Amino acid sequence: MPKLDASSVPTTEITVLEDAFLQLPDGALRTTLESLSLALRGGQDTFVVSEKEDLTPSEAAKLLGVSRTHLYKILDSGALAHHIVGARDRRIAAPDLFAYRARMLAMQKSHAEAAASTDDLDDLALDEFD
Repeated sequence: MPKLDASSVPTTEITVLEDAFLQLPDGALRTTLESLSLALRGGQDTFVVSEKEDLTPSEAAKLLGVSRTHLYKILDSGALAHHIVGARDRRIAAPDLFAYRARMLAMQKSHAEAAASTDDLDDLALDEFD
């Protein structure tokens, strides 16, 4: 899984990338290249992952932003599909990892909205006592 270090990409190359995606019609490739240029301009390192790629636990943990130890707990719980390579090495299919990430982000959003709603109700209740 190649990593593109944002600090190693000159701004002139990012400008060339921006000029290139502006020449493309609206679509997935233009959107992807635009996202890449925005990430690089913002100083964010970027990983390039093929949909057919299998990731090591270390790579998957980096993409999820968790420790390897926590990732192993996720794998052991069955929440994220994986397969065994060799005697005991694990691999995670990229689509499975991104589907898991999308589920977790949706759950976090749902919990945040519920918490915000509860806070709003608390504020309303406190206003009644004034």
